[in-house]
Amino acid sequence: MSKESSNRVAVILAGGSGTRLWPLSRQQLPKQFLNLQGDETLLEGTISRLTPFISKDDVWVVTSEAHASGEAYSALKDLNTILEPAARNTAPAVAVAAALLMDLTKSDPVMLVLPADHLIQDIKSFHQCLDMAVDVAEEGKLVTFGIKPTRPDTGFGYVQAASEADGNAYPVLRFTEKPDLATAESFLLQGSYFWNSGMFVWKASVILDAIQKHLPDIWSVLENMRNRWNKDEPWHEVIRHGFANMPSISIDYGVMEKSESVALIPCDIGWSDVGSWDAVYDISDHDEDGNTLAGDVLSFDCKNSLIRSESKLLAAVNLEDVIVVETPDAILLTKRGESQRVREIVDKIKARGSKEHVEHVTVYRPWGNYTVLEGRNSGYKLKRIEVSPGASLSLQSHQQRSEHWVVVSGVATVTRGEEVYTVSKNESTYIAIGEKHRLANNGENPLQIVEVQVGDYLGEDDIERFDDHYGRGCE
Repeated sequence: MSKESSNRVAVILAGGSGTRLWPLSRQQLPKQFLNLQGDETLLEGTISRLTPFISKDDVWVVTSEAHASGEAYSALKDLNTILEPAARNTAPAVAVAAALLMDLTKSDPVMLVLPADHLIQDIKSFHQCLDMAVDVAEEGKLVTFGIKPTRPDTGFGYVQAASEADGNAYPVLRFTEKPDLATAESFLLQGSYFWNSGMFVWKASVILDAIQKHLPDIWSVLENMRNRWNKDEPWHEVIRHGFANMPSISIDYGVMEKSESVALIPCDIGWSDVGSWDAVYDISDHDEDGNTLAGDVLSFDCKNSLIRSESKLLAAVNLEDVIVVETPDAILLTKRGESQRVREIVDKIKARGSKEHVEHVTVYRPWGNYTVLEGRNSGYKLKRIEVSPGASLSLQSHQQRSEHWVVVSGVATVTRGEEVYTVSKNESTYIAIGEKHRLANNGENPLQIVEVQVGDYLGEDDIERFDDHYGRGCE
C-alpha cells in the first residue's frame, strides 16, 4: 500500500477455522478460500465487490500465518496481508489493522471491516449502504450493518435499533448473542431487531479510542507494538512476536456492546454468511425438482436436496430434503435443517485423534501439491507429489521416517546431504532418516514423483526446515 493519504481502506478478516462446511472446508483450507458458487472463492468475491468503492491496493487481509504459508498461499501471495501467529478473535485483529494503517498512511482512514466468507448478491445496494456508512463514520460513529431478519434464526447475533433514525443511521440500543428460538421469534415480532452481519465501518482513530477505553489489555500490547514498528523495526516481525500477547476477544463483545456511539445502517443486500450447508442450498440455483447438484452426480426422483461430489460418481435415488457432500476421504449425509450439527461431527473427529477435519487427501503447498494415496496409519504412507516448474520444497530432514522417491514425469533435482543430482523418469532415490534433503523442479514442466514413507511416525510435523523459499519457519 502507498504511504500517501487514503480516505478509505478495507480490512478483510480471513482467519476462520473451517468447521461449519465440513467435509469440504477443513482447518487448513476453510470456507473463505473455497469456491462455493460461480468462479470466485468467497475471499475473491469479497474483494471484487468492493470495486470501485475501494481499490484492491487499499484492501488488507488479516489471516493466519498457517494459511499464508500453507494451502492458501496462492490465494494470498499477491494481496496486502497482516499475518496472525495465533488466533485471537476479531478485536486484536481490528486493533492491529487500525494502528498499522494509521501509521503506514500517516492519515486517519475510514475502515470498512468485512468477514472474508460472506456472500452479497445485490452489489448496487451494498455500495449505497457503504456510502451512507462512510458519512456516518466520518461523524465519529462506530457503524454496523444490520440485516433485516427473514426467520427466527438462532445461529445469528441480533442488534436492536432505536425506533427513530438519526439521518441515515439508527442508534443501537443493545446487542444480543445467539438467542434461543422463543427469543428469536419475539425479536422478529418486535421489528426493531436486525441480524448482526459482522460488517463495520469506522475511522481508525475512533475504533482505537474505543479499544483504549474498553480493552486496556489489548491497548497496552498494541502501544508496545506501535512503538517498536515506529522505530523502524519491521512491522510484520513485530506482529509475529507480539500479537499472541493480546487476549482473545471479539470486537462485538469487547467494544460494540459497551460503546454509546454505535449506529446501525439497515441493509437489504442479498446477504448470507454461508454458515451451513443449508445456507449453501438456499443461495444456490435449483433445478425443476428443487435440487442443487454439483460434480459427477446422477439424480433419480430426488427433490429439494443438495448433492455435491468432489471426486466420485454419486448416484442418488428417491431422496428428499437431504444434504450429501462427498470428498475423497469423507461423506456427509444429513437432513436439510440439521446441517448446523456438522460441528458435532468435527468435534467427534478431533476427539478420536483423526485428521479428516484438518486437511484433505490432496494438500496444496506454495511449491505444488501432494496427495496421500494410502497408508495413513499403518507404518507407511504412499504419496503422489507434484512440484510446479521452478519451485522447490524446503531443505529439511525427518527424524522418524525414511523416504523413497520414484520419478514418474519430469526431472527432479535432488539435494541429499552434500550431493546435488538429477533423477529422471523411471529412476528413483532414497532419503535416510535424519538426512538433509531437498526436492526441486528446475524444468519447464510439472514434476511428479511417488513417495513411499516408512517409519514409526508419519505426521507432517516431523519436518525440521533449514532453508525455505516461502518464508516458512526454519531453524
